[in-house]
Formats: sequence, structure tokens, C-alpha cells
Amino acid sequence: MNNSFNSHLTKQVIIGTKSKSRRKIFKLMNFRLQYRSPNINEKKVKNLNNDKYDALKIAKAKAEYLSEKYRNKIIVTFDTTILYKKKTIYKCGNPECCKKTLKAFNAKSHDLYTAMIFMINNNLIKSTLTKTKISFKNTKIRDINNYIEKNYKEVSKAVGCYNIEGKGKIFFKDIYGSYFNVIGIDVINFLKTLKSI
Repeated sequence: MNNSFNSHLTKQVIIGTKSKSRRKIFKLMNFRLQYRSPNINEKKVKNLNNDKYDALKIAKAKAEYLSEKYRNKIIVTFDTTILYKKKTIYKCGNPECCKKTLKAFNAKSHDLYTAMIFMINNNLIKSTLTKTKISFKNTKIRDINNYIEKNYKEVSKAVGCYNIEGKGKIFFKDIYGSYFNVIGIDVINFLKTLKSI
């Protein structure tokens, strides 16, 4: 247990995420937390506008779903979206979509946003939205195709079809902002908010 936090408090926290990458970050921070999957259809969240606030709206919808089920618990949810050419990029459902997405990003930059929502009994405690700008180097098309063919099961669960902490690092030229934000959690804001509760 992370000694900076009251153990009673952390027992009241439910992390709403399916992401193995996020769970690994919490494990590295030595947190023992409860995890639940917010089973919502992200594309059906109301008022999505292909802008950076889509991540906040989806994260809030996840928090509301879990807050209804787990009363008197502090619910923390996340959503990571990519904004590219004024369009929100979602997770892909097949290898061809992944290949198309990575080829679109090739030798270009895109903006990644991770939203975080703290909620209890459907009352918003805190929301944050963190941006990281990502620049991809020029990668050969055959290398993109090979990457997806070998790693599709893993990357299909990631928005943008890459994992910076895994083999997807081959695509990165530069990142401007938080590394952990690309994985899916603004660690500093999470710790600050938890301490303030």
C-alpha cells in the first residue's frame, strides 16, 4: 500500500477501467484498489462533437454507470481519445482498421487526450483533461502491416492501435507532454486529487 494515503480511503475507491496498462501503473504505484469494468457503448454517449471534450463526456458516462451500481464509493474513470484532422479516433474492430489508422498517423502528428473523472453517488468531485502531442516518424508500410499482424490482439484494445510502453514505441518520433498520459492516466493529477479528498 502506498503510505501517502489513508488505507480506509483507498478501500473506498473503485477504478473503472478495463485497461491492463492502467492497472499496471497502479500496481507500480503500490496501490491495492478495486477494479470494475464500465460496460457502456462509448460511441453512443450523448453530445459527442469530435473535439477534445469527447474524452471527458465518455469518462463521465462511465463514472455515472458505475456510481449507480456502487453507492458511497469513490468512482474514478478514464477515457483516452485521439483527435486527428478534427475527428475523434476510436478503437478499431479489425486489423484493416488498425493498419489504416497507423498509416494515417505515419510521419505526422496527432493530439491525444486523457480524461479523468472522480465521482461519488453521481456527484462530480473532480474532472481533468490532459493533452499530449505525439509525433510519428516515417515508418515503412510493410513494417506497419507486420506490426498489426503480429500484435493485433493487444493493440485492438488501444485507441490509435499502438502501445507506447510496448512494441509500438517504434513509431514514435517525439511526445510533448506526459508519457503516462499516453498510457492512459495522468498520474500527477490522480495523486493530487486523491490526496485532496
